[in-house]
Amino acid sequence: MPQRVLAFETSTRRGSCALLEGHRVVAQASHEILNAHGEQLPRLLDQCMAEAGWDRQSLDRLAVGIGPGSFTGLRVGIALAQGIALGLGRPLVGVGSLEALAWAARGELRVALIDARRGELFVQAYDAADQPATEAVALPRGDVLAWVGQRFAETPRYVGEPASELGLAVPSVALPSAAQVAELALGREPAPIEPLYVRAADAIKPHLPPSPLGDAS
Repeated sequence: MPQRVLAFETSTRRGSCALLEGHRVVAQASHEILNAHGEQLPRLLDQCMAEAGWDRQSLDRLAVGIGPGSFTGLRVGIALAQGIALGLGRPLVGVGSLEALAWAARGELRVALIDARRGELFVQAYDAADQPATEAVALPRGDVLAWVGQRFAETPRYVGEPASELGLAVPSVALPSAAQVAELALGREPAPIEPLYVRAADAIKPHLPPSPLGDAS
């Protein structure tokens, strides 16, 4: 029987949910409302489950994009996936968001790009065998082409929304999606989920006084 996979992707402004049965996308939905992944993702989940006619007990595994990307967005997607996986007793697989984006151009040398804000891009290259050719890094926008040129003799294909901003060909896939995450999660062994931030989070935890309920010793 083909595995049924529920996946989430929240590394960018787009939050998405997808259901796959084997390699077939049964349902998918997305939103692009800023700072609304926490409110929108449960709605997208209900929409997809209703469209597929599935109940949660019929799921075989879950998958989630682990970044790099929005610090808050990643936490929302990972927390929801972990909660459902724990509640159902199902395995959970984490998939790199740049890898999911690069999957759209599998079978050739390509460089995946995601907006990292603050004038930077998250960048990672994958070779024609679909293996990572570099680590995921955060680079100033103006340095990306030189960085790629220093590492590869051939011209790669660029995927991701920022490609057009760099004067490259308009990419066929702009942002990573839950369907790509679900596809890559098939057959992978589950492992503890850790967000891939690449650089320090934008948010800095405030320094708080000790809790009056804490241990006084």
